[in-house]
Amino acid sequence: MAGGSSERIEDLPISARRIIDEARRAFLTTVGREGRPHSVPVCFALRAGEVVIAVDHKPKGGRRLERLRNIDANPAVALTVDRWDEDWTRLGWVMVQGEATVEAPGHPPRELLARYRQYSQNPPSGEVIVVRPRRALWWLWA
Repeated sequence: MAGGSSERIEDLPISARRIIDEARRAFLTTVGREGRPHSVPVCFALRAGEVVIAVDHKPKGGRRLERLRNIDANPAVALTVDRWDEDWTRLGWVMVQGEATVEAPGHPPRELLARYRQYSQNPPSGEVIVVRPRRALWWLWA
């Protein structure tokens, strides 16, 4: 078993970076004014050392999303990407801790469009969350 941390995603060992590159989803955790954590699965892509996440067209409630309200109140976030396998010697995860900002809707990052076929056919039109990493933690079985 091995683990560690780095300040930048680019400095992760190849085996940890592979977890990010192969993942189709991650979990974004935000914390609201009341101090309650809120985790949701998200589609994501890397852009110049940052993580980008778009609010897409999938069904959501009518008011501003809790993850966006939480980032407005507290920009500290964590994004966790894991690799699960019934063969536990293949388990691993990467957690990116950082600060998030919310960009205006209407300009989905090209990295997301390239990463997800669904987005290339129906681009997300909502806000874009940008996570600027402060630390990347990782753990691998082997």
